[in-house]
Amino acid sequence: MPQNILQGVVALYRALYRKWRPRKFADVVGQEAIVTALQNQIAAGRIGHAYLFTGTRGTGKTTCARILAKAVNCLHPEDGAPCNQCEACRGIDSGSLLDVTELDAASNSRVDDIRELLSESVYTPTVLKKRVYIIDEVHMLSTQAFNALLKTIEEPPEHLMFILATTEPQRIPATIISRCQRFDFHRLSIGDMTGRMQAVLESAGAVIDPEGLVAIARAAEGGMRDALSLADQCLSFCGDHVTAADVYAVLGSMDGEFLFSMADALLSSDSAKALTLLDQVIREGRDLRVFIHDLAMHMRALLLAKLCGHCSDILDCTEDAMKRYMAQAEKGGEVRLLRASEALLQAESRLKNMALPRVLVESVLVRIARPEEQRTVEDLVERIEALEQRPVAAAQPASVSRESQPVPQAQMEDLPPWETPEEERPLPEPPPISEE
Repeated sequence: MPQNILQGVVALYRALYRKWRPRKFADVVGQEAIVTALQNQIAAGRIGHAYLFTGTRGTGKTTCARILAKAVNCLHPEDGAPCNQCEACRGIDSGSLLDVTELDAASNSRVDDIRELLSESVYTPTVLKKRVYIIDEVHMLSTQAFNALLKTIEEPPEHLMFILATTEPQRIPATIISRCQRFDFHRLSIGDMTGRMQAVLESAGAVIDPEGLVAIARAAEGGMRDALSLADQCLSFCGDHVTAADVYAVLGSMDGEFLFSMADALLSSDSAKALTLLDQVIREGRDLRVFIHDLAMHMRALLLAKLCGHCSDILDCTEDAMKRYMAQAEKGGEVRLLRASEALLQAESRLKNMALPRVLVESVLVRIARPEEQRTVEDLVERIEALEQRPVAAAQPASVSRESQPVPQAQMEDLPPWETPEEERPLPEPPPISEE
């Protein structure tokens, strides 16, 4: 009996990204163009028979597919959006209606699975207006499965709709893509992600500091689902009030101020300070791969600030952060910043196979901090840039060399012709004129 009670308590909790998944188009953030196009199609009655949603993970592909399935079957649509109140919308949300089928192509990639699905598609829907098939990760289907699906997607029955979702559209045959309306979902901006997380956390009765939300958004790399999963992890670790320091501890990364200090040490060629800061990273138990990745992204921001000037739209950062990037970028040359970014990215890829990862990171930091000890042409250019960044010392009067001192006339007469200055040598006598 206690075990059953425990299972019931565990089952009551749902992850944030599942509990607060958008149920209408207005809740989808960062994909305004796609949402507007879909709503206009539904409102005008120009519904396509096959859609292809592409984009990186966590950008809303499956979510929009479910909302689209509700919108085309809603009994009382509102400007192309589902009402979420009618029997059709509630049935699709609960998953109790067989007329809307979700298929994971990763686990159903065989041609027999697609043939079984197509054998059912010829029947008209039992309750809804349209029978909708949502095929997630469609690029995982085999070649034979794509061939079996091709004819039905080309000329489907009036009651049938396909919604294909994928993260790798290049693996889908062109014959399939050409028969679908394609919508590309882009990565979400940090502003969109932090705003959505703030709204979800307020609904859940929790608070995360703004700096922590930005750190989570950067770590999620444009995926809303990843961001909410990380926020959920922080709440589990710290409770309903999470500070920025708690977020960095969960992510295993260092804060932005630390990255600026490390970059200062590297650009000022202070390898001892860089190694001391690295020791702090290790003593605090941070992940070296996460640290190297964050430092590489910081160097990238400095390089862009050096090349483009004010580019807060590219870096997706605040104005204060942009000013700090531009100020710090003045301390290093373009070649040095570029080579630092490349060295850090190479180290990140090598860390997972290294027996002594700390030694590798230390050597990389020393090489970045001391370009004068390198021997390649690129390193020579980097050394010249480093010298140009140093303040110019006051010019010292040059000592007068022996060669530049004037030679007295008395001594000049005793000099042989080849040591006599050219301007002091006598002109040669002209040859005698023949009398012939």
